[in-house]
Amino acid sequence: MRILVINWRGIKNPLAGGAEIYFQEIFRRLVQHGHEVTQLAERFPGSSATEEVDGIRVIRMGGKNTFNFAVYRNLKRLSEKDNYDIVIDDLNKIPFYSPWLTKKPVMAILMHLFRGSIFKETIAPFAAYVYLTESIIPLAYKKCPVAVLSESTKKDVVRLGINPERITVVPPGTNFDRYKPDFSVKREAIILHVGRLKRYKSTDGLLQAARLLKDRGRRFNLVIVGTGDDRPRLEKLATELGIDKFCRFTGYISEDEKVAWYRRAALLVENSIKEGWGLIVMEANACATPVVVAKSPGLVDSSHDGVNGLFYEYGDIEDMSEKIDRLLEDDELRSRLGKQAVEWAHKWTWDGAAEKMEQIIMQAAREHNEKTHPS
Repeated sequence: MRILVINWRGIKNPLAGGAEIYFQEIFRRLVQHGHEVTQLAERFPGSSATEEVDGIRVIRMGGKNTFNFAVYRNLKRLSEKDNYDIVIDDLNKIPFYSPWLTKKPVMAILMHLFRGSIFKETIAPFAAYVYLTESIIPLAYKKCPVAVLSESTKKDVVRLGINPERITVVPPGTNFDRYKPDFSVKREAIILHVGRLKRYKSTDGLLQAARLLKDRGRRFNLVIVGTGDDRPRLEKLATELGIDKFCRFTGYISEDEKVAWYRRAALLVENSIKEGWGLIVMEANACATPVVVAKSPGLVDSSHDGVNGLFYEYGDIEDMSEKIDRLLEDDELRSRLGKQAVEWAHKWTWDGAAEKMEQIIMQAAREHNEKTHPS
């Protein structure tokens, strides 16, 4: 099949995150299965207009704030010119409304919906714009198959107005060749946080919990891996809380460095208000690192309390600090959860995700052909 996927950022984009990893891991496998895959993505400084990555043809257009408008202008021409069998909208941020732009069959992949949480991330006018574009999704994609990462996202999409029978849950996997335990590495009293630094990720809550832990006399270091536009605010908050001397912001680091932190850290904390799944949780778990995670949509799907880590109530800083303190203090519990976490992470694989996605794509194309060319 000839597949056209619209995704805001390619895997080479410096701002690439979980959505790009999800796309790349699944669709490079579909290329290996014999499919032709083309990705439409935004331009970024230093990028080329076209290139091939993992056998995927990448076409870049528009920019960070104009990519969706470039898609609106070019999708009809591109989909017909190269005669794609299906168009796939990766709905991460603003939808592309491809069913209104092309006569080709369309399916959607949805990481998660922002809904009200977007107002925590940006100013009201921009937040309202994103909220409105999400609200229109049922009008554009009502008849399209939709793949989501978790049951939490499925519930969100159903509440939005999509028929649950059109929705399939396809959780991501983990690169177990890269993310694996190394029991020769000594664990240290390090609280680790990994991910983009965005307001809705609620990293400020972790800084506040760290202050509470220090007030109790707990000795540890806090390492925050990643970058994002919330970093200046977080660094200022760390200084204001008086924890800057033992709180390290690493900025962007390589994958190998990230693995090294997973293996050294006592635990990982994930405190976002909402996620599609929890790729970072799975990476840490695969390295035998237990987690303390918020009871948030997505995170409650990628974690199980008492199996791969401990839950806390989102927004309850005292609860978060107590769960972190418990893991720092109890070596036996931390070790047991770490070993269980490895088994937990291995429940989901990229090969399995690719096979499931391929089935949805093939079925979507088949249904469209049956409707347009009835026997």
